[in-house]
Amino acid sequence: MPKVVLFIPMVYAVVMVLEAMLAPGSELWMFNEVPEKKRERKLAAGELDVFGLENIKLVHREGNAVIRRHLESLPLETFDSVSFNFSSRHVYSLKCIDESVEDSVAHSDSRSLATLLLIRDIQSRRLPYKDTKSTLRLSGFSHNSWIREMQQASDKSIIISEILDSRTRNLVSVSRISDYVLSNELVSMALAMVAEDKQINRVLEELFAEEGNEMCIKPAEFYLFDQEELCFYDIMIRGRTRKEIVIGYRLCNQERATINPSEKSVTRKWSLDDVFVVIASGE
Repeated sequence: MPKVVLFIPMVYAVVMVLEAMLAPGSELWMFNEVPEKKRERKLAAGELDVFGLENIKLVHREGNAVIRRHLESLPLETFDSVSFNFSSRHVYSLKCIDESVEDSVAHSDSRSLATLLLIRDIQSRRLPYKDTKSTLRLSGFSHNSWIREMQQASDKSIIISEILDSRTRNLVSVSRISDYVLSNELVSMALAMVAEDKQINRVLEELFAEEGNEMCIKPAEFYLFDQEELCFYDIMIRGRTRKEIVIGYRLCNQERATINPSEKSVTRKWSLDDVFVVIASGE
């Protein structure tokens, strides 16, 4: 199914990944302060053939992601997903911030949070509000109703923001209106794992490479029947017959996935609404 994606700013490698993953007819909106002509030159410098893209269509928009009137010019309620970061360390990044501005961790995260709240607020105002707890909506400001409106907007589209400071994670996770990538922590954990065991580096290279095996989510129907009683070891064996490594699961009534469960030998009843975290070939 074709998707509509907004990315702030734009990284050359991301364009190629989305070109490979999205269905034909999808749109990728590029929104930042870089003029369109300069933007095209930077993408061309990254050896990206814009006219050679088959699955996605690039849509250029110029503006500042922390200015509300600029964001309001976008059809935010129609996007399936939104992704943004404000770090200028990416080689092929078309920056949303002025290069003269110090790219500090606090500055980057503050802009990410501001953009996140602005996008969610605009989406919640444009989408029809459905109060599941009461048919009567009180006038005036209500903190709880404001949060519910934003959470309802999060059901319509996914927002993924890059966060550099681990302390900012609490602000995003408590509101439950966005997903996030804590990039600095990921790099630190990878370095710690390699320092502990150098052989882990080969595993990480395999998982993070453009080709080969990758971590993905698979539906339960690939490994079991509805209400079938199995232990996790049984599911791992069935995964091996598919040349996959099952490393975890998320039950239909849970929000978080369980990775490397401790009670692998305990038999339980599974549902087709459950999903499994596996390492499998990306082909």
